[in-house]
Amino acid sequence: MEGKAKYEQYNNKKNWYRLGDLYFNTATKPNTHRCDTLNLNKMIKKITLILTLLITAYSFAFGQEKFIYNQKGLNPKYVIVEIDSLKQNELFKKTINWIKETYRDPDEVIKATIDNEKIRFEGFVDNLICHGTWCFYTHYIIEIEFKDNKYKFTPMEVRYRRPATQYTASEIWYVNFDYGASSYNGHDYSYYKKNGNLKNLYKTIPSSVETLFNRLNMDLSKYLLTKKKNNDTGVW
Repeated sequence: MEGKAKYEQYNNKKNWYRLGDLYFNTATKPNTHRCDTLNLNKMIKKITLILTLLITAYSFAFGQEKFIYNQKGLNPKYVIVEIDSLKQNELFKKTINWIKETYRDPDEVIKATIDNEKIRFEGFVDNLICHGTWCFYTHYIIEIEFKDNKYKFTPMEVRYRRPATQYTASEIWYVNFDYGASSYNGHDYSYYKKNGNLKNLYKTIPSSVETLFNRLNMDLSKYLLTKKKNNDTGVW
């Protein structure tokens, strides 16, 4: 009897439930909330996988980390960029050429070299660092070390001069790489409030420092890769 009752209940049209183009018996009516949750979880997993692949592809495309400046200062402290099929001495020579083509007075820019191993150079940018609307002539020092198929790009210093006023003498300030602040005369002046927000006076400094080093490193890596490609193909 129990089997017959179930059979009649199953064949009764009133007991059928429609979901889209599908039909279900009310005895086995699906948990639509659970189905939606499962579908959403599957979709999230797919989106996460796609984003991961895109981020990985982006990283491989540029082949290098990015500098970030925040409350913890500049991180990473250096990046290593891989340039396949270029020996240590080739990377050194081509980087010297990049400096010569990038800077107006390369002999003044290059401060020290160890043949085929290391280059230290100093550049400058007008109005890079600002305190509010007051912007300053800024110097930076970068060191680049070489090994076969890769180089190490290390920012060493960012400093700027605040001109004299009727109340103060000319001052040389340094951007602190260990935490978000400028240093002058043994004192540190934080860019950030206690709640972690940037102070209006210094709000452009972190992004300016990031952009400076990331742009220079990107320009160098593109130059080396382009020269390598041209050498491989014989293109003039």
